[in-house]
Amino acid sequence: MKDFHYLLKNIGCGIGTKDHYSASNIKRLAALTIFLTVFLTGCTDASDTEDLIDNFLFLQNLPANRWVKYHELKGADWWRRGHAGLAYDSARGSLLVFGSDTHGEDWDNVVHEFIPGRREWVHHGINAHPDTYKINSAGYPVAGNVDLAPWAMHTYDGVDYDPVLDALVIVASPDHNPVRKKRPNPRSDPIWIFQLKTKKWSIFDNNHGPGRYFGAATAYDDMYNNLVICKSGLWVLNLTKEKLEKIGNAPKCLHRTMAFDSWRRKINIFGSYRGTSRVSRLNIDNFSEESENWEELTPEGDHCPPYSKVPIAFDEKAGVFLLVVDDAKGSTGEKPDAATTFIYDPGKNTYKKLDDTKLPAVGMNFMMAWDKIHEIFFLLTGNKKDGISVWALRLDRN
Repeated sequence: MKDFHYLLKNIGCGIGTKDHYSASNIKRLAALTIFLTVFLTGCTDASDTEDLIDNFLFLQNLPANRWVKYHELKGADWWRRGHAGLAYDSARGSLLVFGSDTHGEDWDNVVHEFIPGRREWVHHGINAHPDTYKINSAGYPVAGNVDLAPWAMHTYDGVDYDPVLDALVIVASPDHNPVRKKRPNPRSDPIWIFQLKTKKWSIFDNNHGPGRYFGAATAYDDMYNNLVICKSGLWVLNLTKEKLEKIGNAPKCLHRTMAFDSWRRKINIFGSYRGTSRVSRLNIDNFSEESENWEELTPEGDHCPPYSKVPIAFDEKAGVFLLVVDDAKGSTGEKPDAATTFIYDPGKNTYKKLDDTKLPAVGMNFMMAWDKIHEIFFLLTGNKKDGISVWALRLDRN
């Protein structure tokens, strides 16, 4: 506590004075912010504080409208899976990844966490061997001999973070896992909850849900603490109240990305199974099964190639979406070799192409998030050959 008061007095000096925007005082503020994070979370190892500050300042000073490779991991026994999904942990500012390509070659059912402040990956859990996959007495597919865990499975856009529970929530199904054919048919798919403090899995009972969650998409509504689920209709899940209810119909969401526009209180579903640049939109507050007031929009502005299964996130400061779309054709053939970044402005219903944002083709990808701490976008790319790369982009809001 004595050290805490010392830092408040010495690191915080100058903030609020006429020169509080100087580089030295910004660094002091960064140091104070990081120290408070360390202090309040109970972490006692502050030996890498300088690296934390440098990383903080690096992200704060990104060039506008350009992707910058922030971290790269190669040669490891883990890589980015195309069928996996990502959630942003707003309590810690970290990126949470869960999901597997399965198909008999990939059995990843570990939670992977990228910590931007440290530029490092940490992994929670141990891959459960397929021999431990079973259907439990409640009729749910579960894995593990000691600790409960989900099967390895495609999660697509069914991965989200619940800030009230401080938990990762998985709405998905192991239908494409080959073990599925060797086990009794499950009664239904559970909703999986990974508690980030205990690093333990639990199950939300699916007695009143759609039954199967293969190809589901989710988006979180911070105002009402609801997880909105698109699967055989539109559902609202409040895990605190342990309540899941269907509120109406919805388009099919397989290979589509769903995101929430907090400015306009609207759900947006992008792309289609075969590919389109249209957007399905719904006002979540004025929706009922009787009204069926989904809007099917054809955006104007810059040409955006038809797409499906693309990374998308909403900028809560600018009120727009960012999406990365593989080019229609590659430079040497039909297969795309590059991707272009677009802004979708839901207020104007327009696409705007961002120059100088070319990336290698991203393929199937559900891994973009808007970081509330640094007010930037993070994007994960890669595959088994290339590993996994973390990119960062700061949007010019002028």
